[in-house]
Amino acid sequence: MPDKTFCVHGHFYQPPRLDPLTGEIPQEYGAEPYSNWTEKIYQTCYLPNAQAGNFEKISFNLGPTLSGWMEQQHPETLRAIARQENAFQQRLGVSNAMAQPYFHIILPLANPRDQRTLVRWGLQDFERLFGHLPQGMWLPETAVDLQSLDALAEAGLDFTILAPWQAQQPDLDITQPYRVRTSSGHSIAVFFYNSFLSGEISFNPAASENAERFVSEWLLPQMAHMPRAGAQFFLAASDGELYGHHQPQRDMFLAHLLDGAVDAAGIRRSWPALWLRQHPEMKKTRILENTSWSCLHGIERWRDVCGDAPSATWKKPLREFLEGLCLAIDAVYEEIGSGLVPDPWALRDDYARVLARQVSAEEFVRSHAQRSLSTEEIALLKNLLAAQHERLRMLSSDAWFFYDLDRIEPLNALKYAAHAVHLMRLACGRKLSQPLLPILSQAHSRLSGLHGDMAFLSYLTRFELHYA
Repeated sequence: MPDKTFCVHGHFYQPPRLDPLTGEIPQEYGAEPYSNWTEKIYQTCYLPNAQAGNFEKISFNLGPTLSGWMEQQHPETLRAIARQENAFQQRLGVSNAMAQPYFHIILPLANPRDQRTLVRWGLQDFERLFGHLPQGMWLPETAVDLQSLDALAEAGLDFTILAPWQAQQPDLDITQPYRVRTSSGHSIAVFFYNSFLSGEISFNPAASENAERFVSEWLLPQMAHMPRAGAQFFLAASDGELYGHHQPQRDMFLAHLLDGAVDAAGIRRSWPALWLRQHPEMKKTRILENTSWSCLHGIERWRDVCGDAPSATWKKPLREFLEGLCLAIDAVYEEIGSGLVPDPWALRDDYARVLARQVSAEEFVRSHAQRSLSTEEIALLKNLLAAQHERLRMLSSDAWFFYDLDRIEPLNALKYAAHAVHLMRLACGRKLSQPLLPILSQAHSRLSGLHGDMAFLSYLTRFELHYA
């Protein structure tokens, strides 16, 4: 089948779990025999996929909060992943890896300034890891609006991947990418994954038990079902943790699928960046804004109740509390920062260099200052920037994904929020959260009865005692 090509994309990501005081992941319930969930999934997924060489065979993105943890805990595996991507690029002249915004934030719920920072931090992290810039970027939960695509296009990115139901066009040919015009007149290529193949791999364990059987009973019939003259690109996209963690030993299925079964059936393999180089011409389409791949109600899952979690009334007050905190933090940051550096927001965009440990926070602040700064002013700017880091980290989408407030993910969001508030108090002497606590008190767990303000204040007290 010379005109039929196939690709698997794996989205590899773990939410931020590090404690702000220790820099380590605390003991997490349910991760036994390992101390935390990131380590458990590393052992069952990231490590075996790296050992199988799968990062040279698939299209993939590696979330910065995951790669940052691996860099500290398992650097040899991270280097192996980078070597596999580098070998792919040297062989074909394009990359099979995509970047991701630095934190896994639902971009349509972020303001344009935050979108810009998240994209720039993500690009810097990718370049540090792989030694070159990416051509594509995976959007968290594939949540999209035109402004999000604009942020990608303005940063020089060529493409992203979406679900087919995120296009306005009802007769979409998902074997071809489309060009989408953004809100400011830029354009970007969008690949729409095959929802049948992706769904079967993700949710039907029988489909991925045997690579040859997957090709003969799933892939070939799907290709026959979608005949068309000319070259076709069949893209299956899934959570990368499926391969070994959610479904044991699927790392071996993936390796054999792309190392023999597909080729034996006469199907060529391709990857998004390679496809764009070989097929630059494409039709145009429009997207349905405020949609995602994991919530059929658009992006409601991350800001209010929806059919996926109809009893999760805690989500809206948590969102409102954190967004109110963002406004308060940003107002103080801009007010104080403007007197110390020419552009506080350009300073934040460039802060990725500190996160990547390419420069110390003190050297970074001095290099951006518009005049010689005192020791106190340097400490002030460092606290303001650290608070901005926490203020973005607290918005990671995982806090709203599940059904109850009393889980690791929402509580981590409140922990990062409390740390941001404490850092801002060191900077301006005010507790910015005080007027917003009545909103947070409306968020409570149906299982344990925990109220959001109780958890937040306990974390805030911990930080204040630690720094006292």
